[in-house]
Amino acid sequence: MPLAVDANLPTKFPTPQFLTLGNFKRGVITLIDKSRLPKDALEQADNIFLVEDGQPTLRPGVQYFGTAPSASAIDGFDYYDTSTTVHLVCASGGSFYRSTDDGTTWTILTGATYTAGTVVNFNQYATYLYITDGTNNIARYDGTTTLQTYTSLATPSAPTPAITGGGTGFNYYYKISAVNTVGFSIASAATSAQAFALDRSTWVLNTNKLTLTMPVSVSTQTRWDIFLSTDGVNYYYLNSVATDPSTPAAVTWIDDGTSIVVPSTVAPVANTTQGPKVKELVNVGSRMYGVRDTVNLWRIWFSSGFPPLGAFSSAYDGGYLDWNPGGKFLPVKVVDYRDGKGTPLATVFCNSADGQGCILQMSLDIFTVGDISITVPAAYKLPGSRGTPAPDSVINVLNDYMFYNSQAFYNLGSRQNFQNLLSTDESSANIRPTVKQISTTGEANIASAYYDAKVYFSVGIGSATNNQTIVYDTERKAWLPKAFDIGFKKFLRYTTTGSSPKLLALRVGDTKLSEISNSIQGDYGAAFTSTLKTGLYSVAKNRFEYQWTEQADMEFSNPTGQIGIELLGIARGRGFTSQGTATVTAALTTTGWDTFLWDSTLWDDTSTAIDTYSESTVQRYFRLGRELRAVQWVVTTNTLDAGYVLRVLQTSGTVTNTGQPRSQRLTRI
Repeated sequence: MPLAVDANLPTKFPTPQFLTLGNFKRGVITLIDKSRLPKDALEQADNIFLVEDGQPTLRPGVQYFGTAPSASAIDGFDYYDTSTTVHLVCASGGSFYRSTDDGTTWTILTGATYTAGTVVNFNQYATYLYITDGTNNIARYDGTTTLQTYTSLATPSAPTPAITGGGTGFNYYYKISAVNTVGFSIASAATSAQAFALDRSTWVLNTNKLTLTMPVSVSTQTRWDIFLSTDGVNYYYLNSVATDPSTPAAVTWIDDGTSIVVPSTVAPVANTTQGPKVKELVNVGSRMYGVRDTVNLWRIWFSSGFPPLGAFSSAYDGGYLDWNPGGKFLPVKVVDYRDGKGTPLATVFCNSADGQGCILQMSLDIFTVGDISITVPAAYKLPGSRGTPAPDSVINVLNDYMFYNSQAFYNLGSRQNFQNLLSTDESSANIRPTVKQISTTGEANIASAYYDAKVYFSVGIGSATNNQTIVYDTERKAWLPKAFDIGFKKFLRYTTTGSSPKLLALRVGDTKLSEISNSIQGDYGAAFTSTLKTGLYSVAKNRFEYQWTEQADMEFSNPTGQIGIELLGIARGRGFTSQGTATVTAALTTTGWDTFLWDSTLWDDTSTAIDTYSESTVQRYFRLGRELRAVQWVVTTNTLDAGYVLRVLQTSGTVTNTGQPRSQRLTRI
């Protein structure tokens, strides 16, 4: 006889439910509340990087690189590279130093100094490393211990005119400027007004002409630039006449009416024979471009594209463009980029007082009249573009440029739906609240680098000094707004004399350079604290149900040191509280073969050292036995030897079906 069955016994049992967090490929999202975060995003990731398919791990460590050039803080550094040499060059305490052994020893450079505390920039062009700071004259490093500087040429006296075939009816005024291989002097006083019966364009060749006799030239001078005016106010470039630096003399030039006036180049009012006083020079194509001229704020300089290389004089195909003088947009950064059609162009980022700024694209158009070629610069503003108050935030990332604007981090590049156009789009929407915390007083100090598929932006959060480094992971398109809890003044991708690539950096006030590397533990020999915090996720499919959560599981790959685990949750009757903490302690193992016979060290691979390994995968759990509605994980480290790759975080349990607590009930009116 079959056993009797109690009809009131359940025939189905609760199905266990699992909340599994397997990757965090979307990085940190601070734009939305932790209770709305997707499962592949994080609320917080301090001192954390992402690897593989979005697995969190500790970020690289930082340590000093080489020795200090002097007892003073470093104000700028770069490297000089030829086919046979790699030299580090830096500015410290008002002097310049170089190292040929990767910063192990330093040699002081003679020939030029600067004011300590001034930001110094470097740019290698052809065989010279150009040194600029916007205050002192340009200096050049050529691999020797003596820096080269340009000798300033004095303002010349006015030329002496002589008229042939003259008459009355039209006045002409001439000024001249002394030129060397880098720039030009302030223009001379004007000649006396001259008179001809006819306009220049209708002069009779070999009949109507004016001979200008220049003052005696000086050594290092190579040309005279000649400027013409018809109103005695506005003087425009007309032509040049060569001089011999080795034999100074008073040369002459004849204006017979055939020379073409270049209205884009006016008579200089500042002396650039020692080089323009720009804060930065950048290579664009075969030329150098310079901006942040401390005398002419709206000026964009460009050097010659053929010998003598590095000349900014219009006599050598160099020159400048005063873009919208007195306007709201100030040029602050030039990069070598292209337009939407792929045509290479100098791309100029501008700043403005309202923080919007804009982007210009600049071309050099060459017009030929007979045997005379004239270079005419022109620029236009990209519609809808955004500029930057942070010149050193502009960084080339693959085919695009990323940069900081007072509103967001932007990306400049081509877009699928904008044919033949460039577009600037916000990249940092997910961390917009973080971007708003960046100090506006420290925007100009933001530094950037692109290294190992990651973009580094060192910024000042609540401070004018960079104190935090944001990282954008280009492979996963994820932001890590506190990837480093320390800030840097400058980054540099550097290859050592032994052909080893490195990412170097400089902190404000440091007398030594720093290196950022995965092979370094901690920061300068001390442990840093890492914090990973997930979103707050419902444990049941129905967000309003509670789960009897039995267990919390976790899995790490290659853990070392101590890893702290905390599970936070919303418990029935207790609200949002800690549900438990634990520590994962990883043990190291040693293994390998050695070359000694019958010794006590087993399975090591050399006679002097053995390999150490951590477990490839470590799984741990702790029991809960709590009625929870939502949970949040926190993973921390604070020891020098700590490390891990986080694989899985998981909770499991069954829905209680006990309904919502009475404390949540609202009284209807």
